[in-house]
Amino acid sequence: MSEQKRTHGDMGPNRQRMVVILADPQAPRRRHLLRGHQSHQVLQAASLNEIYPMAEEMVPDILAMAADFLAEPEMEGVIRLAELLGTAVLFYAEQGTIPLRIPLPDRAPLVPLRPQDRIDDLLAGRAGGGAGTTIMEGQADLPELVLVGASTGGIAAIETVLTAFPADCPPTLVVQHIRDGFIPGLVQRLNLRCRPRIVEASHGLALQRGTVYFAADAERHLTVSGPVTPRCALVATAPVHGHRPAVDPLFESALARGRRVSAALLTGMGTDGALGLAALRRAGAHTIAQDRRTSIVWGMPGAAVAADAAVAVLPIDRIGQALLAGHGQTHAGYRGQP
Repeated sequence: MSEQKRTHGDMGPNRQRMVVILADPQAPRRRHLLRGHQSHQVLQAASLNEIYPMAEEMVPDILAMAADFLAEPEMEGVIRLAELLGTAVLFYAEQGTIPLRIPLPDRAPLVPLRPQDRIDDLLAGRAGGGAGTTIMEGQADLPELVLVGASTGGIAAIETVLTAFPADCPPTLVVQHIRDGFIPGLVQRLNLRCRPRIVEASHGLALQRGTVYFAADAERHLTVSGPVTPRCALVATAPVHGHRPAVDPLFESALARGRRVSAALLTGMGTDGALGLAALRRAGAHTIAQDRRTSIVWGMPGAAVAADAAVAVLPIDRIGQALLAGHGQTHAGYRGQP
């Protein structure tokens, strides 16, 4: 193995032709980045394992990797190899997506990738303001995922919460107990009133910032799946607490994400969501229940408070901002039943 060391300065277009490894599990995205003329010699890798022999033979100047790889256990070895070879490393993610809450390796920027960008733009750091920037710069405390459950009185409550969200909010999944066929109209209404994009959840749909996903399938529960790229998963299992879709399956599907999750249980009859909210709290999530005063029916949030499932109990007009603030929010005077 070569132990050649280099000093990496400017990644811009004025630098001499470089050897670059572009590592990305998505072939269409690699092709998109490589369309047209490139200023550098670019080698492609579809997996981290493909990087090793390629890097040892070519000793690349730059290793550009999709942020999809950040959670993979082989990443540490790839970073060590890059350090040994003197290879600069950068990560990229499509603009508007939310990165994993996994620390980036030292001196490895995370660059937002715009739809029009090519590999030369990526290397020059022009996609999002230059090397060293991150997609969530200045918003490190935002949760990775927001979950909301509601029933009776929930339509107005959800609208209050979502109108407090910015256009680039974390991906948000919502289960509202409602008669079959009414979700499309609700989605249309909220799209006129909210800054984020409101959509009906479909199976396999990748979660993106700035989008709110509503459970709309009366035959399947809405859940979250995907260890690297979170996606909507619609699961055809029995009703829970008499409901399908139900809140508990959604909450329970996010337990592995722990502190990266904010979840709220809003007004509604029954107990759906209380056990799932309690499990999320034990997993480290930031959990909120709507208070009795502003709830149309204090059944579901009341059950959550009784189960000690809520980190905070808040009036509806404070829940939107509290969900975004996550663990950084102080809720003095709102613990337990107000």
